[in-house]
Amino acid sequence: MHTWRRIQADGAEWEVRIISEPGQEERDIIEFRPLDGGTQPRRTAVERNQLPDMTDDDLAAAFRRAAPIAGDHYGRPGKPMPDAR
Repeated sequence: MHTWRRIQADGAEWEVRIISEPGQEERDIIEFRPLDGGTQPRRTAVERNQLPDMTDDDLAAAFRRAAPIAGDHYGRPGKPMPDAR
């Protein structure tokens, strides 16, 4: 069983996972999914294969630039992505 990395941010615990397909792009799409389910997941792109080497500070910086998947950086609602559950 694979254990995803986790971080504490915005008063919640978030699971961090790669959701892009291998060979799909030159960057990985990482998703921050809240464990409590009370907040929208967030996504951002990082260099390919960078996630395993990221420190907690690097993850916190990536979290700050990640956008909610059903909105934009300004908190405006948007159309949810089809793979968001």
